Amino acid sequence: MKPLFYNFEKIVSYRYFVIANVIACSYTATSLILTLATKGGIKKVSIMVTILDLMVVALLFSAIGASGAVGLIGYRGNSHVRWEKVCNVFDKFCHQVMAAMALSFVACLAYLLLVVLAIFNVYKKL
Repeated sequence: MKPLFYNFEKIVSYRYFVIANVIACSYTATSLILTLATKGGIKKVSIMVTILDLMVVALLFSAIGASGAVGLIGYRGNSHVRWEKVCNVFDKFCHQVMAAMALSFVACLAYLLLVVLAIFNVYKKL
C-alpha cells in the first residue's frame, strides 16, 4: 500500500493562506524600507502606509478565516454532506496547519496592534 502524502497546494484555502502571508511579509519589508527612507516625516507617506497596513491586516484575517473553516471541516468532518474527517489520516499535516494558523493569528493580532498605534501616531501629526 502506498503511503498517503498531502501538502498545502491541494487545498485552495491553504494556498491562499500561504500567498497572503507572503504578500504581507513582502509588503511589510517594503513599507519598512519606505518609512526608514523618509524617516516617517512625510505625512502623505505615513497615511498611505497606514491605510495599506489596514488592508494587509484584513487580508491576513481573511486568509486565517478561510483556512480555519476548511481546517475545521477536515478536523471534524460534516455529517450533513457526508464529508468524513481526514485529520485522523493526515495527522502530521493537520498539526502543522493548526500550528501555522495559530502563529499567524498571534502575529496578525500583533500587526493589528501596531497599526492601531500607527494610526494614533499619524493622528497626532495632523
